[in-house]
Amino acid sequence: MIPLMEAALERARAVAYEDPVAAGLAEYLERHIPEEMHADEPGGAMLDDLAAIGVDTVALRAEPAPAKIAALIGAQYFWIFQGHPIAVLGFLALETYHPHGPTVERLIEKTGLPRDGFRQLLLHAEADVAHADDLRRVLDSLPLELHHDQLIARSALHTIALLTDALLDIVGEAAPVSTDG
Repeated sequence: MIPLMEAALERARAVAYEDPVAAGLAEYLERHIPEEMHADEPGGAMLDDLAAIGVDTVALRAEPAPAKIAALIGAQYFWIFQGHPIAVLGFLALETYHPHGPTVERLIEKTGLPRDGFRQLLLHAEADVAHADDLRRVLDSLPLELHHDQLIARSALHTIALLTDALLDIVGEAAPVSTDG
């Protein structure tokens, strides 16, 4: 997420002098990126959580990203650089669907996995409430035109569709194979 937001920030700054939407986006990303850095390295805190539940994060990092995740992120970069950096807000709209704290607590209890494996989910159950409000304020404050709205919507729908597919792939891989014909 951080490298994607940094790319959008770079592109927004490059055109901000002639584009008030990009200027407002740059201001937002300058505030938001530090709020999403939860470790020295982007994604480091999530890797720490995965390690806490027994995932071999060295092996995980050595693997190429699944095709659906690569398609998701690649499309975002394309829209940022070939369309408008505002596309990143469609991707960030995921923060408006943040984890629910009590649900995460039940997940910890039901799985029996170490609580340390859920630090990012617990953090985002609280932080993303404010992040969602901030995102809505930014969207309401920018002088968006129809093409901006359409790009944000395309990005958001693409994001949720590919994440859904990727999660279904994971569930399918974890599901027991039926021997019933």
